[in-house]
Amino acid sequence: MPGPGMLTLMVLPALIGLIIVARPKVATSLTRLRGTWLIALAAALQFVQNNGWWPEEFPETTERRLYAVLVVGVAVSFSWLNRSLSSTTTGSWALLLIPVGAASNAIPIAVLGAMPYSLSSAHLAGYSNAQLAAEASGYVQLGDVAPLWTPLADLLPIPILMKVISIGDVFLFAGLVLLVIACSSMNTESTLESVADPDGAARPSV
Repeated sequence: MPGPGMLTLMVLPALIGLIIVARPKVATSLTRLRGTWLIALAAALQFVQNNGWWPEEFPETTERRLYAVLVVGVAVSFSWLNRSLSSTTTGSWALLLIPVGAASNAIPIAVLGAMPYSLSSAHLAGYSNAQLAAEASGYVQLGDVAPLWTPLADLLPIPILMKVISIGDVFLFAGLVLLVIACSSMNTESTLESVADPDGAARPSV
């Protein structure tokens, strides 16, 4: 069914892997990140939700609402722990887009108990009428909710992946990519500083 707001977590590892292969120093720069366990926590929470491992007394809508709130907490905490990256423009944008993207996805889920999606976008992504006729757990069609949820809904089709993503997914993906770039940039600056004399003068190259 229309893809969950976790497309970013699906694509990002592959993207980072490609960057690391192309630029090995990026791997070292990522060690600057703090609270990386929070990313693992978010992935674990998503896995638990997808596999229905919550206690049986929890209704599905309650599970989704709780997960949505927890994800925002994870995103805000991660950005706060890495606030030192805000010293660069790229880092500042990254630390802004990550929590904003998480909140954009979480708000409709927390209020509606499900993520709204565009039926026409789902068709463009490659879903058949038969597939869309079946109830998609965790999703609700835009036609069944108030129009005010449209900007936050899954609207952007990706036919190759058969996914429909939201603006929140775009913000998250952009924020995480910028975070990698910011780490790499700060690592480069640290390297340049390390070859300078104590008085700040750069050593002549030999």
